[in-house]
Amino acid sequence: MFSINGKEFIWKALMSLIGISLISFGTALSQTMNMGLDPFTAINTGASELLGFTLGNYQLFVNAAILAIILFFYRMIVGWGTIFNLVLVGYMIEFFISMLESFIDPTQFAFIVQLLITVVAILIFTFGVALYMDADLGVSPYDAIAPVITDRVSASYKTVRMIQDIIVVITAWILGGPVGVSTFITGFMAGPLIDFFSNRFTSKLSDKVEAKA
Repeated sequence: MFSINGKEFIWKALMSLIGISLISFGTALSQTMNMGLDPFTAINTGASELLGFTLGNYQLFVNAAILAIILFFYRMIVGWGTIFNLVLVGYMIEFFISMLESFIDPTQFAFIVQLLITVVAILIFTFGVALYMDADLGVSPYDAIAPVITDRVSASYKTVRMIQDIIVVITAWILGGPVGVSTFITGFMAGPLIDFFSNRFTSKLSDKVEAKA
């Protein structure tokens, strides 16, 4: 993961950062529509509000704790992209939410419009995850959980990811996090959608970057 030349690293770092930006923007757009957040952000939002932390600070702490565990079991999937995600995502979500809420009033939209925008937000989010993961500079601490489990049990990534997200959704709801339509759709569909985007688009883009480097 670290044994790549400078040109390839720059292109893959760009892929990783664009993926992180799409993840954050998709999450913020969904929240702006009052449709809930993806499971991991929802559980972090609920817990951070209960403990009196900002989302950015709390998510940074949780990601660091998960990373410490991942390093013990499967450090080969940890890299610069992991650090980018760990540091940036929580704060970028806060930034995009603040930006979107300054000029979007979801009450002006009919429910069906809010729902359609939320579906677009989920597609942006899952495409961002696929792009970020296929940059192959390391995955986020949360996204590393499913590959670690998949490597040790006879189950597909999308099945493990779905179970993981559903468990987190339930916990987020218990903690009073922003659980809504988006949370449940993401909980059931994130794995298959990430798999789809990876197979059709982002893994091919990564192959082209490697071929040109």
